[in-house]
Amino acid sequence: MIPTFTLPLGFLALLAIPGLVAIYLLRTRSRHYPVSSLMLWVNQRQARQGGLRVDRLQTPLLFLLELLTIILLALAAAAPIIRTARGAIPLMVVLDDSFSMMAGADDTFKSRAIAAFEEELAPQGLNPLANRRYAVRFVLAGTEPQVLNEVARTAGEAVTQLEVWRCLSPSADLEAAISLAAELGGAKALILVLTDEPPSQMLEADRMQWWSFGIPQPNIAFVNATRTATDSGERCLLEITNLSPDARSTELVVETKGTAAQETASPLRRLTLEIGPRMTRRIFLNLPPETPALRARISNDILEIDNEVVLLPQRRKPVRVDIRIQDPQLRSLIESALASTDRALSVDVDPELVFVDEAAVVDDSAEAWYIHVISEPEASAYLGPFVVDLTHPLTEGLSLGGVVWGAGLTEQLMGTPIITAGNVPLLTDTERFTRIHELRLRLRPDLSTFQNSPNWPILMWNLLQWRASQTPGLERANLRLGEVAVLTTKLGTEFVEIVSPDGEMLVQPMPDRTINLKAEAVGIYEVDTGLDKYAFSSNALYQSESDLTDKATGRWGDWGEATLRWWGYQSFAWFFLLLAIGILTLHLIFVKREA
Repeated sequence: MIPTFTLPLGFLALLAIPGLVAIYLLRTRSRHYPVSSLMLWVNQRQARQGGLRVDRLQTPLLFLLELLTIILLALAAAAPIIRTARGAIPLMVVLDDSFSMMAGADDTFKSRAIAAFEEELAPQGLNPLANRRYAVRFVLAGTEPQVLNEVARTAGEAVTQLEVWRCLSPSADLEAAISLAAELGGAKALILVLTDEPPSQMLEADRMQWWSFGIPQPNIAFVNATRTATDSGERCLLEITNLSPDARSTELVVETKGTAAQETASPLRRLTLEIGPRMTRRIFLNLPPETPALRARISNDILEIDNEVVLLPQRRKPVRVDIRIQDPQLRSLIESALASTDRALSVDVDPELVFVDEAAVVDDSAEAWYIHVISEPEASAYLGPFVVDLTHPLTEGLSLGGVVWGAGLTEQLMGTPIITAGNVPLLTDTERFTRIHELRLRLRPDLSTFQNSPNWPILMWNLLQWRASQTPGLERANLRLGEVAVLTTKLGTEFVEIVSPDGEMLVQPMPDRTINLKAEAVGIYEVDTGLDKYAFSSNALYQSESDLTDKATGRWGDWGEATLRWWGYQSFAWFFLLLAIGILTLHLIFVKREA
């Protein structure tokens, strides 16, 4: 601990030292006179306190105590101060949570960042000005910034919190994370960014440091993978990109697998791909019906997370439809439109979608959706303008310009209007129960051109698509990392069990029939509702994150004077005064003993 003296003139007190030395030098030398008795002498002691003759300097203990007292008083008079920390410096650490931070075999970008951060927290020798105490708070920079709640006040706590830094996000919005860190930390907080790329702009002075640990590397990665159902089976598309300035080769292996990683079969396709610089190879595969989960992998390289994809069967269940329309013309129009979509299955029992006439009675106990097709005797042909609720699922892709729509004249119709001609509702929607809808469609075919336009099959497609999205099951079976899987369960489902690709199980309550499951890891998720089991896959298919050619290593920014705000000064004169008082007390004790 090195003090600073604010009044150097106080050291002039050291000029008293020569006077003290002179006192001990100018001592008398006594002569010996033999006498018969001392009874008549008034002062029988030999004078030792000084004199006019210079003698050899003697340094008894009292001299040393007096010398030390003078030195301590001079130090106190110089007003010494020491620099002390006012408290822990608030440090907001922004962590790049994108999966490019996992690049590297044994020495990943992430591990290098952790090692550098631990070194910053470690003591830097005996110099107190080099040692800083931080109150650390972390912000994960993913697609959306996420704050870790607890503040780490020791190096051990900070390192422990880094265990949640998994680097499995498809992107890192560093700007949003930095803004959030600055808002939470306050005006005096320091900001440290740990990433693998250089800053895109100049850093804020005396506030932020940017540490990058990336290394430019070539990489070959899957950037797209789809699996779609066809009439004869399924079709698979794989896109593999060479993200490097040089031509490279890789081996592609495609095989079937189950939900468990051990369940693999013989490869369906094995080939060596020669890919030019910054080029993409597309591989198409025709799969027979009932093909199980498909696994495609390429040779391992610097980044392993994008070297494999898993695609599950994408089965589209048809919507069970019952048409109870008595009018032959209307029935024929509906049947032909549904047949063109290839999504409807005609049934008589347990339908999901029921077309009825206006006077039909709705079964409130069933989960079927009812569509009332109303053909009124008193009607008019409407040329528009039509008011369309573009946020409703039924209106996607509709374009009613130039369409003639024949319907009744009344301005009252049960339900929320979806399409209106002026004040006349043409299509309305009523939600009877949770996710159970009752629609009313007013249509006079003899006065309309609507049923002859592409809008008619589009409307039927939207209706089937909307109904299918509300039936139990997953909307999609194959997702990209970070996307959300939407699962609709049956009535009465109280909770679901979710098993992630790493084997961790989570029990999620079901307050509603629909649950959103975010794909936060790569692999297959399994979901058990108690009545049914579902699965969906998650794959890292992001070319921007797989591209490592623009990564860099370096440090930018300087906290500079910002850390000085967290240092103060404290007077240290009292310490020297206490020592001087103690020494003078000891001096007094020795003087009294000699007396």
